Order: sequence, then structure tokens, then C-alpha cells
Amino acid sequence: MLNKLIASVIICTGLVACSSHGENPGIEYAPDMYYSKGYEPYSQMRHMAYNENGMTMRKPVIGSIARGQLDYIYKFPDTPEGYEASASNLNAVEATEENLMEGERLYNIYCWSCHGKEGKNDGPVITEGKFAKPPFANYQDPYIQNLPDGKIYHVITYGKNMMGSHAHMLTPTQRWQVIHHVKKLSKNAAPVVSSDSTAVAAQDSTTN
Repeated sequence: MLNKLIASVIICTGLVACSSHGENPGIEYAPDMYYSKGYEPYSQMRHMAYNENGMTMRKPVIGSIARGQLDYIYKFPDTPEGYEASASNLNAVEATEENLMEGERLYNIYCWSCHGKEGKNDGPVITEGKFAKPPFANYQDPYIQNLPDGKIYHVITYGKNMMGSHAHMLTPTQRWQVIHHVKKLSKNAAPVVSSDSTAVAAQDSTTN
């Protein structure tokens, strides 16, 4: 009788221990294989009472800039005032053949689907009616021909109207390279600087 009682207790204890409920996962084999000791992106294991909105991770300090994304800084960058002030920024990347080719390559990845291969605003996103056309007819419009490089850079970085920010897709150097191609399509391109085997695109560390 005692043996049966002991066996019953062991079985009941085992069943209770293996059951999961709430935040208790029960008994797990090698739990470190399932749950990382460190916090992972987009993972919220539990509510953090001492963080904003109970988040696992705290927000970066105000003014923090991601590595490789240092940019020109205005007091209010993503504002009409910041957009107007950006006109004074000149293209930080030389218009070499290499940079023009790279700008065209990047444009054909990130820009053509809206603006079209020739800057006619006839990319599939526009022609299929998914978004409204930009307010200018095409890149050959005087508006684009006369638009300062700095303002184009500002739009690529922060977005404007229906166009969202492309800062997470293009590094500072790549944005300037794309601008060279945009100006080339507008028939108002800067003269190409003669280049040799040592001519390379400016490094992000020197253009941001």
C-alpha cells in the first residue's frame, strides 16, 4: 500500500511539474537552446516595468546616430526649415565614372520602380496606380533640373510627400552617387571628373 502511495505521489508530481501555464513553461530540456540569455531583436519575453512602455530594450539616447549614418545635422532636420537649409549642401562625392556607374546601379535597384528607368515617373508602382504621381512631370522638368543636390539628399534621407525615407537602404555616399545619376537623367549633370585606377567612391566616414 505504501509503495502504491509513493508511486502515485511521484506520478502526480511529475505531471504537475511538466505542465505549462502562464509564464511557466514547465520542465524543459536544455532551455538555453530555446531562450537566449541576451535580449534579441523583436523579442519580448516579459514586461519590463522600468523601461518605457514595458519594452525589453530602451530607446537610444536622443541624438544617437547609427554607425555609418552620420549626416549633416540641423536643429530640426525633418522639417520644412531643415529642407530649405539643406540647399547649401554640395554633393560630397566626385562625379567620376565609377560613381556615376554606381549611382545608376543603385538607382535601378531602389528608385526605378517609381521614377522609371529614364526618370519619367513611369515605374510600375506609379503606372499600376499604387501611388499617385510625383508633383513634377519627370526628371527633365525644370524643377528637378534646378533642384539643389542638397535638397535631393534631404528627401532621400528623410522622405517628402509620398516618398518615404531611403536612409536605411542607402549609405550617405550611395545617396550622393544616386543624385549624380538623377542629375544625369535630368540632362543637367555635372561634368565627369577624369578618373584613374585610384579613383574610388568617397568613404562614408568622410562624407557623413
